[in-house]
Amino acid sequence: SEEQMQAHLASLPNGGQNALGSNWAAGDIMYRDLNGDGKINDGSQTLDDSGDTKIIGNSSSRYLFGLDLSANWKGFDARVFFQGVGKRDYYTNSTFFFGMAQNGIWTMVPLKEHLDYFRLEPSGDLPANPDAYYPRPLSGGFAKNQVWQSRYVQNAAYIRLKNITLGYTLPRHFTQKYYVSGLRFFVSCDNIWTGTQLATMFDPETISGGVQYTGDIYAIQKTASFGLSVTF
Repeated sequence: SEEQMQAHLASLPNGGQNALGSNWAAGDIMYRDLNGDGKINDGSQTLDDSGDTKIIGNSSSRYLFGLDLSANWKGFDARVFFQGVGKRDYYTNSTFFFGMAQNGIWTMVPLKEHLDYFRLEPSGDLPANPDAYYPRPLSGGFAKNQVWQSRYVQNAAYIRLKNITLGYTLPRHFTQKYYVSGLRFFVSCDNIWTGTQLATMFDPETISGGVQYTGDIYAIQKTASFGLSVTF
């Protein structure tokens, strides 16, 4: 509420959040005074004086893994391949993540995920949403709510079913009379399932791409193929 925001600012008597922006109101981010100096800033940006900043994540991919399983039984064959990253932190102030754009409303990228924004009162067909995931939408001065912060650090760990292939090879006594030593039918699917807690507008395999590594890039596509292989 507005009262909560004003109480937060009053608890910071030496400058509030003025170093990050102005016109703070209900629905904006309230930053924590980590060093207790009565204001929110990044100090001298040195190890000895980092203000209210601290390490909140590691964007490096850690614990990369893969699992490749295969089986054969009476002419049937199957292969399942998983891959993933066990731990990775990710932060982006991308327009695709927040929906808002510094250049005004005409460069905004509103997605369905952005409907979960702060509003004390109903708006059109949308009910009030005081416990929203996103702050109040601002077409200008939005950067104050997008300062690097722990609230929007993403868990970019994932596991993906990269490929599943199912096949069947006809018995040789059916094919050898046609001078064919092997005839196999198969179906192969790629990227058909992903387990991740990453924001849904991003793909965990492509978040290092796009403009300034913001993940603003097409996701890896799901594909399915069918075919047969013949050996003479």
